[in-house]
Amino acid sequence: MSLVPHLPSFRLGRPVFTRLAGLAIASIFLAPAVSHAYLVSITSGTKSIFLQVGTGTMTGGTFQSGGTPGNNATVNTVSVTVPAASLGTGPLGMTPNVIVVTSPWDNYAFCPYPAPVYVGGFYRAPSGGSATLSVTSPANLTSGANTLSFNTISWVSAGASDATPTIPSGTFVAGTTQTLLTIARNFWFESCLTFTYANAAVIPAGTYTQQVVYSLTAP
Repeated sequence: MSLVPHLPSFRLGRPVFTRLAGLAIASIFLAPAVSHAYLVSITSGTKSIFLQVGTGTMTGGTFQSGGTPGNNATVNTVSVTVPAASLGTGPLGMTPNVIVVTSPWDNYAFCPYPAPVYVGGFYRAPSGGSATLSVTSPANLTSGANTLSFNTISWVSAGASDATPTIPSGTFVAGTTQTLLTIARNFWFESCLTFTYANAAVIPAGTYTQQVVYSLTAP
């Protein structure tokens, strides 16, 4: 019988493309003054919102050149396998099942890291307030009757040429919804998140899984 636990793994909520009040998203954007995106002003227009977490869909070219974002039902995962001899010995990096390196904004290699999860999108509106990026996590990852608190998983935010990451680094607060970023209207944003399991305790062997959901909402 194998005593090697496989832990933890969690599913990222699916990327979301939302058309507010049934209005279509415009597909033409003015190029920003900078060459690569992380927080970039876009033109005002019909109220619309877009969020990509991991795998996404962009048709007709890059977003900057007039590409159109679309719905994508893919739910990506990140995971780590902890050998029995390594239980409780300190942090271990987690690996996504799909790595997105290039930005849908301009196809720049924005996430040139070993195991990043791309998170990006925009909020466009002719007037009004800001959009909010948040993440909701359950209290625990589970393996049968065994549990592992979600606060054992953290992330480091980065991005090529992004000296101050747009989405701050942080740790999941188990069983809550956390606000990650406030996005002013008519801005595109993006970051690359690399996840880590704290591995600070010896826990029963098993495959611990659960799902978190990233949401971008606007008034």
